[in-house]
Amino acid sequence: MSTTPWLSILVPVYNVAPYVRECVASIMEQWIDGVEVLLLDDASTDDSGALIQALGLQYPGRLRLLRHVRNRGVSAARNSLLAQARGRHVWFIDSDDLLCPGALPGLQRILRAHDPDLVLCDFKVLRARPGLKHWLRGEGHRHSFGGPPRRLLTDRDGVIAGLLAASQLHAWSKIARRQAWLHAPFPEDRYFEDIAVIPNLLHAAHSIYYQPTPWIAYRQHAGSIMQNFSVQKVRDLLVSLEQLHAGILEKFPSMGPAARFALDQFCLKGVAASARRACRAGEASRPELLGMYRASLVRLFPQGVQPVLDQYRRRGWMLRAARIGKTLRQNGII
Repeated sequence: MSTTPWLSILVPVYNVAPYVRECVASIMEQWIDGVEVLLLDDASTDDSGALIQALGLQYPGRLRLLRHVRNRGVSAARNSLLAQARGRHVWFIDSDDLLCPGALPGLQRILRAHDPDLVLCDFKVLRARPGLKHWLRGEGHRHSFGGPPRRLLTDRDGVIAGLLAASQLHAWSKIARRQAWLHAPFPEDRYFEDIAVIPNLLHAAHSIYYQPTPWIAYRQHAGSIMQNFSVQKVRDLLVSLEQLHAGILEKFPSMGPAARFALDQFCLKGVAASARRACRAGEASRPELLGMYRASLVRLFPQGVQPVLDQYRRRGWMLRAARIGKTLRQNGII
């Protein structure tokens, strides 16, 4: 009988002492034989390292504990965890998030019935003080895919279009064969690394299954990446968008117009959203930022953004086109 785990859950840990115990408990509460859980302490400066050592004693034989001797960032932590994983499929889970009840049994049923290379799941947003506005935004159930659910998909155009239409490219909503993830290492020392790995991951995954159930509770708190503006985050976002755009075009040169538009609109929307965030932070007029936005748009759209906005309008997306165009013009980007 094979001892190869059917799933490796990989959890990078860095300065998450208030959350990591709850994260691990959410996994252990639905434990299934054949799952391995690896936690890597990325040289935390709080009590996270001691906490996961205690968790190792609390759950003997169920956790493998690793450590970086110096802090190297989440991408390096994920890459190190992946190098040590033995499972047929791999699921990256952030140590401040939770695994929703029923996620592991649900995933196991899908893998047994369909054996897809990649499984996409939905998520919900976890807040300390959720309010009515969060409920109205649909934070109780965020969709990660805009295509058909609960079936095995092999149409690459449909997968690209559905994934980009949902605009949720985080790693933790994508459970893939270990070999597929090995073809998509995370770029180190930067933010928005999840976006950049999508072309390689999709190219290595020939069958996809979308389960429209929230399996992850994504925690929003003051330390979350989107909560604070910085020039470095803008730079890293633009680099990842450019790598996504160029990578999809390279890996899937024969994709159809619907998938190409999904790619173009995702990247254009990402640039505009970043510009709006910079404006709210009072930073949009900085010459350094303006130069970065302008140069990125030239690399993304050598013919200019107007053809993409025209496609918005042909689809009846008048307000979206107007909002993006206004944002880019008001901030002096076009």
